[in-house]
Amino acid sequence: MKLITWNCCLNLSKKFEEINRLNPDILIIQECEELPEDFFPNAKYYWTGHTKNKGIGVVLFNNTAKVDKSFNDKLDYFLPLNLDNGTRLLATWSFTHRAAGRFGEGHIGHVSEAIKYYKNWLEGSDKAIISGDFNNSVIWDKGNKDSNFGNTNAVLESMGFKSCYHKLNNEDFGTEECATLYHTKKRDKTYHIDYVFLKGLNPKSIEIGSYDDWIKLSDHVPVVVEI
Repeated sequence: MKLITWNCCLNLSKKFEEINRLNPDILIIQECEELPEDFFPNAKYYWTGHTKNKGIGVVLFNNTAKVDKSFNDKLDYFLPLNLDNGTRLLATWSFTHRAAGRFGEGHIGHVSEAIKYYKNWLEGSDKAIISGDFNNSVIWDKGNKDSNFGNTNAVLESMGFKSCYHKLNNEDFGTEECATLYHTKKRDKTYHIDYVFLKGLNPKSIEIGSYDDWIKLSDHVPVVVEI
């Protein structure tokens, strides 16, 4: 099974052919528009967002799913899907501390808050995936806030989740050799903020898209995991 997460930086309809060439089974796309299901041949599309041109979407090519009844549209953006194969998927595009200012009072956007809210659901299956644009890294951790990425990762590990990139490459958080974001599309403004966390599933390989191949389409590059 191949899982890909990618922040497409708007206009998925114009970029889908490029990402589809990688032959995903599960495609998690951040900053994408709402699209009719028949746009994706032989696939199912699940989407949430507060405006029709910018949200988070999941395309399933060899499976179907149902949005879990616990879905909370005040968490921006986290989409909980129960896949028919028994796996639970929390698709992620975190607005961190910006959620309330962007969407209004009561909206929250930290991954730590989403994990706390969906903890029982995530622990209700032996196989689970949390993946997407976390907009966070240990390089920005200050103090001992719950939202610090180091604390978020500690909670995930206590729940049985492991980051595929760090497990397979044996690298420490904050020292990643491969970037997933090139801020303002500059080659030298690199960050690693897109992740695939797995529980009860074994990653076989991981590939991070190259700057030269993807920078014309987005400031993020795809993260491709074979499970």
